[in-house]
Amino acid sequence: MKKHLLFIIALCLSAAACTKKIQEPTISTPVDPLQAPGSLKGQNHLLPGTDQYRLLVKFKAAAILAVEKNQPVFAKTFAPSAASTWGRTSGNVQSFTYEQAIPFAPEEKAAMKQGRLAAATPGVFNRYAFRGLLYIKEAPTMQPADVLKLADEFEKLDIVEYAAVEPVTPPPPPVTPDYSAQQYYRNDVDATDPNVRGINAIYAWSVGVTGSGIRIADIEWGYNKNHEDLVGSRALEVLPPPDDQYKDHGTAVISILLGRNNGFGVTGLVYGADSCFVVSERVLGRPGGIAAGLARLRRGDVFLYEMQTSGSGGNYVPADFNQAVWDITKAATDSGIIVVAAAGNGDQNLDDAYYNSYRARGDNRAIIVGAGTKVSRNKASFSTYGSTVHLQGWGDWTVVSAGYGSLYNGGPDATYSKDFSGTSSATPIVASAVIAVQSWYKAHTGTVLSPLAIRNLLINTGTPQGTGGHIGPLPNIKAAIESLSASGVAAPQP
Repeated sequence: MKKHLLFIIALCLSAAACTKKIQEPTISTPVDPLQAPGSLKGQNHLLPGTDQYRLLVKFKAAAILAVEKNQPVFAKTFAPSAASTWGRTSGNVQSFTYEQAIPFAPEEKAAMKQGRLAAATPGVFNRYAFRGLLYIKEAPTMQPADVLKLADEFEKLDIVEYAAVEPVTPPPPPVTPDYSAQQYYRNDVDATDPNVRGINAIYAWSVGVTGSGIRIADIEWGYNKNHEDLVGSRALEVLPPPDDQYKDHGTAVISILLGRNNGFGVTGLVYGADSCFVVSERVLGRPGGIAAGLARLRRGDVFLYEMQTSGSGGNYVPADFNQAVWDITKAATDSGIIVVAAAGNGDQNLDDAYYNSYRARGDNRAIIVGAGTKVSRNKASFSTYGSTVHLQGWGDWTVVSAGYGSLYNGGPDATYSKDFSGTSSATPIVASAVIAVQSWYKAHTGTVLSPLAIRNLLINTGTPQGTGGHIGPLPNIKAAIESLSASGVAAPQP
């Protein structure tokens, strides 16, 4: 120990140059501590393009009592060496000034100097074990090569556990990857499998259609308004929920619609829509929540029902199986607002006798959405189905969205899912097709398609369903727009 403490870290102080030139030590060591197996030393290097560094030196905690007047105060065990090696003469280590990386209060410093520290408590972070972790205050003014050389000189001392060269400007935080290429539901035909079809939002984007001119409302439990891919989007919270339960669900839904086109995360299929009002059904209940959303919409705008209710045996069916929801939905579509509603995840056949009275109410002109499979558009096993289900979207655990964290978890506001599913994921996919087509039509005619007209258009131009109970075709935005163009744009209203 004493032999190593006799090493002098030489340097030439140049005030004019604001740098310190390191001189080789005059005494060599017979052992190279930088190469010792398991050593913490010898790991420093400079980074390309980085010209300013901090130097962090980790002295053994037993050797350091405190830092006073920017100089280390050593334990008595090290006093003989300290008197000679660490004296205040130019050209040695105490020519520098120091700052503890973890600051201590004056009373803590006094306790450390007097050896009155309590024993470490198991399971509690022991700050005092790091009292020897010191920054060299002059390092940021030195040339990078000199900082690196100084770090090597410190590491030759037994009293030093390691020295670490750190950029003054730290690397940026991790950036969320861009997962938009994995949103296969936005495409037309997948390049690797012709049985995989999307709604062709890519075509809509190619002709400048991103949802402009259309407002959206979505009623469910809530969403994470602080999510990195939704902050700065046009999503607005209406009737905020009382807690954070199920907020991932709404986050995933809104991201499919409005995820920002920002080069990371996901991109909403209609990211240019005018606004999306997210209503929590937990505040006023479903009729009151729907009414709050409707108050913000106009003729031709789109309302998503991310809700289901209990049908036969408690299995899930569309929310408008509830008479009050059915009534308010009919009033909404009568006013020209398009309602896109989840069919529910109950595997119920809405053509069964149990639902006779439901069907007997007639057509409230909502678009009921079933869940289909990514490959071949078959009915997902859990999806409610029947003649009153009109269109399908992807629902078989293949939808990439924001929320949940199964694909990427960068913290509570930077989560992404690879397996959003159910009629929950299907509904915003279908709604995106509705919004895109309505946006195109409104831009070209100055008017809007009625709820029944756009429902029939998407059914007639959609990609046909595969097997299973009836859930309808998958919308195809390009085919719908081309159909409108072929009819002279201004399609007749039923």
